[in-house]
Amino acid sequence: MKNEYNIESLIARFKNKDKIALAKLITIIENEPEKVSEVFKYFEEIKHDSYIIGITGSPGVGKSTLTGAISKKLLDEGNYVGVISIDPTSPFSGGAFLGDRIRMTNISLHPNLFMRSLASRGYKGGISRAAFDISMLYEAFGMDFIIIETVGVGQAELDIYNLAYSIVVVLVPGYGDAIQMQKAGIIEIGDIYDINKKDFGGEDIAAHIQMMLDDGIFHSGWRPPVSMTDAITGEGVDELIQNIWDHKEHVELSGIINEKKMNRFRYKIKELIYSKLESLVLTSIISQDEINSIVQRALNDNKFKIYQTIQDKFEDVDIQITEKK
Repeated sequence: MKNEYNIESLIARFKNKDKIALAKLITIIENEPEKVSEVFKYFEEIKHDSYIIGITGSPGVGKSTLTGAISKKLLDEGNYVGVISIDPTSPFSGGAFLGDRIRMTNISLHPNLFMRSLASRGYKGGISRAAFDISMLYEAFGMDFIIIETVGVGQAELDIYNLAYSIVVVLVPGYGDAIQMQKAGIIEIGDIYDINKKDFGGEDIAAHIQMMLDDGIFHSGWRPPVSMTDAITGEGVDELIQNIWDHKEHVELSGIINEKKMNRFRYKIKELIYSKLESLVLTSIISQDEINSIVQRALNDNKFKIYQTIQDKFEDVDIQITEKK
């Protein structure tokens, strides 16, 4: 059931820095994407830009604890911080598993912080469909920094590259992550590498990452640093944040920040196009009933015919489009 909110009233409260209004607007754009443009039309005069930091890595490496530690340091410096934490989705409710947020309770009530957990809801790439939209809402709210923590990623979930300006790839000793990185694109998206849980060691994996980076070619002129942290005690977090500052300075002074911003909007435009095309296909070209009928025929007759059936269906569409031209 969709919640009914008075959007104009929420916007007025939002512009007065009302966090409850922010939370309700997030709920609207997460659950009712068709209303996103209705919400954002009220922000066309706002020019504020936030700096977006991505935190990514395998499950269990301590991303949530590290996100909390970084946020605390930023808050201590007087910044306004918005956190978007992507969680696995409950197969029953479709909501987010919020267990990892327990590790951020020490900062959750800070007046300059707003944190929201999102369910990935099956969205590919280690993020949520609504992550971009909520980051835009955070920018309108006036956040200085936005931290996006991805769901635990594997070898293909790299969409954070399209949303963040500085990406921290988190690893831990004993997971074999350095070997996995050699097989995945994750070695290519990191701006900073952090070996967390350093109390378990990690010098070997740090050395391994350094050797891989030594063999790399960095067209941007930035050679990713490797830091080591213990997010629970805070050890090494200052060095990690300094690496983030250094990268921020690099992308801003070099002008790379403009390309990153363009990449961010290209990504969203394509996502909007794909969403509209999917809706168009399922309403105008092939219905759910037709799909069910094809499935039933595949089970009862010949499962290999589904390829030709779909090809024929879209060939008919191609003919219609050609005739209209």
